[in-house]
Amino acid sequence: MRKLLGWLVFGLCLSAAAQRVAVIGDWGAESPHRPLVAAALREQHQQSALDALLTVGDNFYPRGEPILKYLQDLPPVRIFPAFGNHDAPALQKQLELFKVKQPYYTVRLGSVEVFVLYSEDFGLAQRRWLEAALKASGAPWKIVALHRPLYSSGPHGGARSLRQALEPLFTRYRVSLVLSGHEHSYERLEARGIVHIVTGGGGAWLRGFVSVRPESKVRLKSPHFLILEASAERLRVVAYNEKNTVIDQVQLGQ
Repeated sequence: MRKLLGWLVFGLCLSAAAQRVAVIGDWGAESPHRPLVAAALREQHQQSALDALLTVGDNFYPRGEPILKYLQDLPPVRIFPAFGNHDAPALQKQLELFKVKQPYYTVRLGSVEVFVLYSEDFGLAQRRWLEAALKASGAPWKIVALHRPLYSSGPHGGARSLRQALEPLFTRYRVSLVLSGHEHSYERLEARGIVHIVTGGGGAWLRGFVSVRPESKVRLKSPHFLILEASAERLRVVAYNEKNTVIDQVQLGQ
């Protein structure tokens, strides 16, 4: 336990060299593909070292109680988690596990700054905090990570109240990418000049799509994870399936 937690302890800033980051969502479930996705992530790390791993929530099913085996299956890199509806019942335990003081925070990863939000309880105080953090950021790339998507063609659909609260801030302060989960599928959308990626295929049982939104560009019912590669000039996002085959990619910048 102590050895495992040693690599989970982190500060909220990595050096400018930290440019290769993995992203998983809805991953902490005992499904057949969860260990396959974890193994594919370890293979990625062995081929070219990952600097960190972001989650977009639902880290442990069904009620958020941490399962250390799931963590041991992942590459031994720093984890920066968002928290979802399945995490909420054991939120305090996860905050302690991941050494996070509150469920929303920022982390600087080289030329990227990630703004982790808590979509399960988004109120005025968190909105004020986010606006101040976005305004103060000098990062070339601003990325938001949260659990519930603003746009989605999946069964849950996009969170309209969150979209109304957040989208004006995202456009005003030039957020480039929004990462979310909640839907157990992969979808890339574009709205108001911002790329939205729903990445909920890390471990939970997969679901399909209900009503395709006009903003939707790519939709896949597949286990998957993301790799972000960033420089000051460009941000590349590649989605891989559990066999480490590229299933989608998008590049922002030059």
